[in-house]
Amino acid sequence: YDFTYVDGTLTVGKAMLTITADNKSRIYGAANPALTVSYSGFVNGDTPASITAPSVSTAATTASAAGTYPITASGATSANYNFTYVNGVLTVGKAVLTITADNKTKIYGAVNPGLTVTYSGFVNGDTPASITAPSVSTTATTGSAAGTYPIVASSAASANYTFTYVDGTLTVGKAMLTISADNKTRIYGAANPALTVSYSGFVNGDTPASITVPSVSTTATAASAAGTYPIVASGAASANYDFTYVDGTLTVGKAMLTITADNKSRIYGAANPALTVS
Repeated sequence: YDFTYVDGTLTVGKAMLTITADNKSRIYGAANPALTVSYSGFVNGDTPASITAPSVSTAATTASAAGTYPITASGATSANYNFTYVNGVLTVGKAVLTITADNKTKIYGAVNPGLTVTYSGFVNGDTPASITAPSVSTTATTGSAAGTYPIVASSAASANYTFTYVDGTLTVGKAMLTISADNKTRIYGAANPALTVSYSGFVNGDTPASITVPSVSTTATAASAAGTYPIVASGAASANYDFTYVDGTLTVGKAMLTITADNKSRIYGAANPALTVS
């Protein structure tokens, strides 16, 4: 035999390269992180530099609500590879919003003021109207003693925020109680009358028994001349009241003195005796 040779063809097909979009996470309102991919299937020492890299994208924007969004890779090219794409997931977590209960003040016996809060951490132009507002409360009531009480915010809700709460303080100040020394009178030489006071400003059903009552005094004594003398109250004490004192007046009137001309006698023709009085 003589031989004739006919060549065949070896067809080298493209290898399959899997491109997987990497999972990413960020918080609501933040910019998207850099989107990346991982490769599986390179041969012959090839690397990502051996192909035209894919574009990687997601529909999520800074304004997108908290939730999950697909990350998609596409558009890679190569003479030696075909591509299978696996989507990744961008997880947008809730942003943290700080809700601070505002400090408030009132006086003992008054109704509580309106309780309010201040927010820190809104993004994307959000406002308090963008969330379910918190409830705000305090244990203090109209009858609560002077002192400080926590103001607590709670129960806000939102699809896009988690919440950190900061308590405020309600300061209950002392109420003002006016203590007026009552005016009194007596006559010169008499003992001082009982010195008393009147009160103006009690709240919550309080009475003089609710405080340490004041001392009441005057500089006048039984020997003091007719005239006017101040009556002064001082020294009251209470956890719930501050005091304003108003002086009274002790008026010492003149005593009544009866002067009686003494009876006398003489005989006719004699000089009058000395005339005297009792």
